[in-house]
Amino acid sequence: MDNMKIQFPHGEAVELEFGKPVVLLGANGSGKTRFSVKIEEINDPKFRRWNAEESIPIHRISAQKSLSIQDSISILDNDSSKRDLFFGGSDQHAVKFNYRFGTHPATFLLDDYNKALSLLFSQENMELQQAHIADKQAILQNEERPAPITTIVEKATSIWNELLPHRKIDLSGNGVHVLFGETRYHGKEMSDGERVILYMICQVLVQRQNTLLIVDEPELHIHKSIVEKLWTMLENERRDCVFMYITHDLSFAMSRIDSSILWIKQYNGTDWDYEILNSSEFSELPEELLYEIIGTRQKIVFVEGEKNSYDNLLYQELYRDKGYHVIACGGCQEVIRLVKAKKVYQKLNSVEVYGIIDRDFRTEQEIEELRKDGIFCLSVAEVENLFLVPELLDIMERVLICPDGTSQKAKDFIKSLFRDNIDNQVALALAQEMKYQLSLFELSGKWQTPKDIKTKIDARFSEERIAEYLADKEAIFNSVAEIPEILKVFNFKDMPKKIGVIFGLRDREEYPQKILRLLRLNNSERDSIMSAMKSYIPDLP
Repeated sequence: MDNMKIQFPHGEAVELEFGKPVVLLGANGSGKTRFSVKIEEINDPKFRRWNAEESIPIHRISAQKSLSIQDSISILDNDSSKRDLFFGGSDQHAVKFNYRFGTHPATFLLDDYNKALSLLFSQENMELQQAHIADKQAILQNEERPAPITTIVEKATSIWNELLPHRKIDLSGNGVHVLFGETRYHGKEMSDGERVILYMICQVLVQRQNTLLIVDEPELHIHKSIVEKLWTMLENERRDCVFMYITHDLSFAMSRIDSSILWIKQYNGTDWDYEILNSSEFSELPEELLYEIIGTRQKIVFVEGEKNSYDNLLYQELYRDKGYHVIACGGCQEVIRLVKAKKVYQKLNSVEVYGIIDRDFRTEQEIEELRKDGIFCLSVAEVENLFLVPELLDIMERVLICPDGTSQKAKDFIKSLFRDNIDNQVALALAQEMKYQLSLFELSGKWQTPKDIKTKIDARFSEERIAEYLADKEAIFNSVAEIPEILKVFNFKDMPKKIGVIFGLRDREEYPQKILRLLRLNNSERDSIMSAMKSYIPDLP
């Protein structure tokens, strides 16, 4: 059997492929855990009825679980051990509801570590008995004796020792001990990470064939350097099962090769809005970005820069209280591309996505065209200039306890720096204008000779037209005098670092960093800075 058919909450039958994981993603509070409970309830007749005939084995490992290991493990017969782990009790009347998960299956604290160990050891006892019988039979019939088997406990030991080679697990004698150098300690003394690793190994290895195994927060307590390797090893060990993960860890979600994405959009208390996605359907969006988009219920804002850049750190704070999730995407062209690319995918229509980019040397026409696509420009030339708006300079004079007039000195410095760089700024603005005009240049689809094309280019980029562009740029830069006007057109990324010296700061990075630190505090200083920058940043929909 290559597939299993699972009924989903809306009544549709969904085929899941053995050996191909499913990742549940969605914002906090979107009902992912309750969705998995519903999957278990509607597909497992034994969820409530002990005498029902089980069709699809489903085993759900809750994020809420006890990791305590008893001093000694009670080993039941194999059938009783299975019922005890899978249904919550060793007698035949045990069912998941009441027995395994109490009456609140979504929030009940699962306490089945020792049951998993009991079944692991019981399973090995049965394997050894069967191997012994087969060996005796071969001797009696004068046949070749079978090769030694690899027991389930030996598999568990091998996986553990590959993951944690410096701490050997000892599961001999139906007990749990760890060897670390010359020290041997009981399993109950293991760290949370060590205990959860052994717990997951046991849970996976003892599963029945063709099981849907639902794991809530598979990364919990496990170091990032190990978690992906652990679940890859366990998936490879149980290719006969389907692993369904509920996770907020985007790195882990992306590590699940060839996985299906189950996007839980929202939950109203009785029903879910969900969508099955395949990342290959969204070729214009990087996989990590796709996962991050569907992992939040907030509006999305793509910004320039990297995760630790001023753009990202500053916008995170400026839009923190406005219900937006900020994602750094690199350069401005990437921001523009991604905002436009998202609009192509109808399955993502419920997600609002906008972009914020630097104004740079863009014309009002460019800015308006971008705004139509949901891409907004700052009211200053670049994000670094937000640290220099005059209202903020006045605030920082007071906050840094500087002498009276320090803010004015900073403003005078900006004006002087601008005057010294006008010619260079005009040249850069002209170059940007030429690139923009070239982007508007279109050729008809019919065949044209190089001479035809050259004629059209000459007409559009004649010496007179270029002179007009240059005169426009010179007029813009020569007409500005006050700080807000200068910051609107002046591109000079090092200005915040140079201003710090005027405020008595030695480290070139200290001035913008102090502002970022103040923005992270919930106090009057944060409110003042927010108010100072408000009129210079886009008011998003």
